[in-house]
Amino acid sequence: MTLLSSSRLAAALALACLLSACGGSDHDEPPATDTPTQPGEPGTPPPAPQLRCAP
Repeated sequence: MTLLSSSRLAAALALACLLSACGGSDHDEPPATDTPTQPGEPGTPPPAPQLRCAP
């Protein structure tokens, strides 16, 4: 029974490490700009999303 518990613990730790490495946080995003644009102004296109970890 001890072997089963230690393997579950190892699996849980591996999953936690994977999720923390690929998850990121809300604090690493650049702050949003609150400057309104004119209706006729084309503006710049939004940047493409970046992948945080390998597929």
